[in-house]
Amino acid sequence: MKVLSKLVAVWFTLICVTATAQEGINPIAYQQAVAERIRNIAEEILPSVVSIEVIGVLQSDGEVRQDAPTCGVIVDSDGFILASSWVVRSEAASIIVSTGDGNRYPAKVVGRDEHRDLVLLKIDAKGAALEAIELTASQTSPPIGSTLVALARYGESNVPIISSGVMSAVDRLDGTAIQSDVRISPTFYGGPLLDLNGNVAGILIPAVGENGADDPTAWYDSGIAFAVPTDVIAAKLKRLRDGETIQAGLLGLVIGGSDPYAPGTTIATLRKRSPADRSGLQAGDELTRVGDRPVRRQQEIKLALGRYDAGDEVELEVKRDGRSKVVVATLVDAIEPLRPQSIGVALEGLKVASILPDSPADGLIQVGDEIESLDRTKLPNAATLRQQLWAADPETKLTFGVRRLDDSTKEEPKPAPENEISITPKPWSGEFSTTVIESLGKLPATGTGQSWEATEIRLPDVVNQAYLWHPARVVEDAKETSEQGAKADPTGSTLSTGLAIVLLPPSQRDVADAMVSWKQTAKSLNVAVCLIASQDEQRWSLSEIDAISKITAAAIKQSAADPNAVAVVSAGILSTQTVAPTNSPNEAPIKGKANPADAMALAVSLSTENIYQGVAIPSSTQPPGIRLRRDAPMRLLRVLITGDVSEMPPWTETLTRIGCPVQTFDETIQQVDRRTVLSWCRSLLFL
Repeated sequence: MKVLSKLVAVWFTLICVTATAQEGINPIAYQQAVAERIRNIAEEILPSVVSIEVIGVLQSDGEVRQDAPTCGVIVDSDGFILASSWVVRSEAASIIVSTGDGNRYPAKVVGRDEHRDLVLLKIDAKGAALEAIELTASQTSPPIGSTLVALARYGESNVPIISSGVMSAVDRLDGTAIQSDVRISPTFYGGPLLDLNGNVAGILIPAVGENGADDPTAWYDSGIAFAVPTDVIAAKLKRLRDGETIQAGLLGLVIGGSDPYAPGTTIATLRKRSPADRSGLQAGDELTRVGDRPVRRQQEIKLALGRYDAGDEVELEVKRDGRSKVVVATLVDAIEPLRPQSIGVALEGLKVASILPDSPADGLIQVGDEIESLDRTKLPNAATLRQQLWAADPETKLTFGVRRLDDSTKEEPKPAPENEISITPKPWSGEFSTTVIESLGKLPATGTGQSWEATEIRLPDVVNQAYLWHPARVVEDAKETSEQGAKADPTGSTLSTGLAIVLLPPSQRDVADAMVSWKQTAKSLNVAVCLIASQDEQRWSLSEIDAISKITAAAIKQSAADPNAVAVVSAGILSTQTVAPTNSPNEAPIKGKANPADAMALAVSLSTENIYQGVAIPSSTQPPGIRLRRDAPMRLLRVLITGDVSEMPPWTETLTRIGCPVQTFDETIQQVDRRTVLSWCRSLLFL
């Protein structure tokens, strides 16, 4: 009661001083009052904050380490302690909790919330009085701009540490967290984030923005901190006490379009046997509400679904044939991985522009056919067809509704039952054969008869050097390019232009000189090439992902390339360069070692949403330090792995799990040259 009275008195003083400060009077007194308020909050809350040590963590090299301590909060006087997932990120011999009075207790893990990076621990305090923080479901997040305070304890003596800042955003991390500019270190993970009323706004967690860093500690002291809101935690505590493992809920629908912020919520396809499929949703439905939230674009759907866990029921409202329909889906923690399928056609709009020899469509569909429907569902565009093939069941016949030009009358007949063609697709994954390479080289394309030119790409906020080799086209033409690709060439050629974004080894600095060896092959296959050098002569950095994405956007516009045939390629994939770069460009390469551009190419492709449809890297690639979310949107990304592919690297299993088909080219049989790489890039034009 004494502490409470003191807090009320200080709060009254703070209100008075704030008023005078707003009038331009005595700002020093205002700052002193805020500081006093923070000290009183710490006095009130710190008895409930504990330090947590993880002891005996076994490293991959067999050595044992002790991680730096983090924090937790006592949420029940019976010894339940809420902490961050940091304490269970590695197997440990023991977890030790130190309370404010200096006592140390072994702890056991009771429950885990893997969706929100939280764990619930239990200690036996042996009759000691524990002061618990009350977390209530009625607690709302503070308004944007509110002052917040983070508390923690550090070291053997449990020294209190405090940091302050303001509330900066809500609905972060797919709707699971709030964001503040409080500067924190890993010591604060699991500690409370409080407002100036002493209410717990949330519990700090080890997280960064999606694809923002290879490790949560990379944003140490950055002024960006995430916390799980109190009301959400309060609603989950019983499940954690009961020993449950809470996981993110997956629905299994795919919204048409590649821009998550563009208006539009039409369902392009459904994952087979997913909750969305079982609920009765259909491709073509327009999603208008998720739970109690209206939605108008992909990003809003993502945020609305992010609040739900596996096992939760969510009400979904859609518009179908002009009428509203409500369905209920029960979310799950895992959906069967995609096995993307192909029929072997390239399209201009929905009209067949080319057919890959010996593909499933060869002999059944003709160039000039217009594909109007799939399994009797009308197709609005080629992007929807691509997404539906990506989610199709393997070895299952698909029925295509086709409008075919009658050569004798030059008229287009109305769709009729005889216009339906059944095709059994085949999976994209598997060997990328030399036969396919030869077939791709024989297919006609737009631009091959045109002159080509080189353009240096310079952007005001990008340091990286970039050099583009592309068909000489008027830049304005790119603005008129359809969603499916470049305008048809008036000569009647069929395949549009592909684009390879090639990341050079850090030691290779002269992009114009490096382009010389690409020019002839690129022109013959009608695949524009953009070479990009790293900022640093020694390494590639994940911070360059944004720069590469901007260069890619400029290259697509300048070359008028088909947006569905853009690949990011590591120069290390070539048989002459699958080596570690050295400090001296004249030093002989060492065969078999990874190139920094390899990991960077993979990181770029996985850190962007459907900008790239392919990534080509050698099997020696060291996986980049980026975190992939299990509930991430479907990626329309094919992966080419070269080298000795008799035994695939373990990280390819992760790619398969998230639905990226892995293709292989065995370098032990035939060398990987530029024709191999650019032919594969050209294959991205085909569905």
